[in-house]
Amino acid sequence: MLGKKKKRISIKSLLGIAVLLFVVWVMLFPVEEMPDKTASGSEYGRDSLDAKAVKFWDSAVRDPQVKLKGNGEDTVTILMYMNGSDLETDDGQASVDIEEMIAAGKSEKVNVLVETLGTKEWSSKYNISSKETQIHKVEKDGLVTVRTGMGQLDCTKEETLRDFIKWGAENYPADRYILLLWDHGGGPVYGFGSDEFRSEDAALTIDEIQRALAGGGVYFDFIGMDCCLMSCLEVCCACYDYCDYMILSEDFESCLGWEYTLWLRSLYKNTSISTPELGKTIVDAMVNANRIDTNGDDAILALVDVGCTKLVYTAWKDFAYANEDALLGKNYSRAVQPRGKALKSMLHGEKGMFSYFYDLLGTDEETLADYYITDIMEVASNINSEESAALKAALGQMIVHVNAYGKDSGMTGISVSLPYGDSEFYADMARIFLNCGFDQPYVAWLNKFTTADGYSDFYDYESWDLGWDGWDSYDAYEDWDWNEWDYYDDSSYWNDSEYYWESDDYCYNCYGDDWEYDDWDYDSWDYDNWDYDDWYDYDWY
Repeated sequence: MLGKKKKRISIKSLLGIAVLLFVVWVMLFPVEEMPDKTASGSEYGRDSLDAKAVKFWDSAVRDPQVKLKGNGEDTVTILMYMNGSDLETDDGQASVDIEEMIAAGKSEKVNVLVETLGTKEWSSKYNISSKETQIHKVEKDGLVTVRTGMGQLDCTKEETLRDFIKWGAENYPADRYILLLWDHGGGPVYGFGSDEFRSEDAALTIDEIQRALAGGGVYFDFIGMDCCLMSCLEVCCACYDYCDYMILSEDFESCLGWEYTLWLRSLYKNTSISTPELGKTIVDAMVNANRIDTNGDDAILALVDVGCTKLVYTAWKDFAYANEDALLGKNYSRAVQPRGKALKSMLHGEKGMFSYFYDLLGTDEETLADYYITDIMEVASNINSEESAALKAALGQMIVHVNAYGKDSGMTGISVSLPYGDSEFYADMARIFLNCGFDQPYVAWLNKFTTADGYSDFYDYESWDLGWDGWDSYDAYEDWDWNEWDYYDDSSYWNDSEYYWESDDYCYNCYGDDWEYDDWDYDSWDYDNWDYDDWYDYDWY
């Protein structure tokens, strides 16, 4: 179990006194037990931490906020933001997933609402209009349109997602809410969504998603993204205040996407099913479909405990700062081999809206390196340091369940973005991350990767042998003692003369300690939830 310490006392009488004092202390000051969780078959908990560690957990780890009634008494509203785009126009892939939803049947306690938009040509099978945005309710025998007259809304605008969330919750109130985003995905900088009626480079960036969630006024049991490349620490940071869990893919998704029938049937059968159990069904169904279907491909999907985001973010920064030279000396973005073609109709979720970049380069093949996807556990395992163990343990807390097939079996479930050799990508990253509330020093530090000496020297993942056998066999986090974590105090890390970066909109250390940001949106900065000073100032040794 996590955090257990073996204390040696040489005098037997002192041992007896200590035990007696401990029993009295527990009786007078009981500490609420923190629940165990399951991560791919391994059990771990938070209940064995001592008094100082409990205070740390109160700040670093948040327990699930959605409280279920139990015994199948819960009502559920599922909001599917289905931006069909070229995936539907060219291949009817959205309609296939609607068919899977309908095949699941129906429960009087579950409402499945699907907003259809961003698509020039919907299949005629379900009478979905291609001329306007609509909202439909999934019934046992098909779709029932419940809202029209909205015009052709832009799916890449935050207010469109915000209003869908608000409308769904107001008209279909429930004990439990689930949000699903369906379309292309491009990671934490390129974002989500491609609207066929809009510019090719328009998308919902994660700061816009964050503001949409804030404006929607709903706290979700889980948020799932049926699209590529969104299983990133930064996405979890952006959504931290609005859900307990997320279900995300770290790599490209195949044309199959999620499999909807099996998990919806499980939910209909028991609307009080726990999110870890339901999420495991979603993850396994998607990966198994790719394993057995002739149209399948390499696949990975992860259920992430968003309540552990602060813990992992702190552990990641601690590791990254301490191992800066190693990270800058090699490009750790995963680049094993091309993952399909960037043609819009080829792979469900590929960021086809940016395919013109690859046309300019004379290639239509993409790798994860094109999106700066850096698997956190792989890097932590490859760079051995004192900080690696804490980062691995934190990831063991955050990843509730992950499943993978094919070449994705070497991935571990969640990534970060490091902008190796790409100043334009970094400029967008800095703006988006700052809007989300990321701390300024970390964003400034990321600029180092744009000029890193090793940005063009990719790590050879083909020959990388770490003995990694997947989460099922990983149990190092069970023995990790958080009381021994002497993490880096980044308040003393920064040397003003060392960092200089700017763009058209903002400038950091351009004038000594001055910080100016022309378009700064203070309302979107949730500073209280990202104030790490209390963590660093707390003396728990």
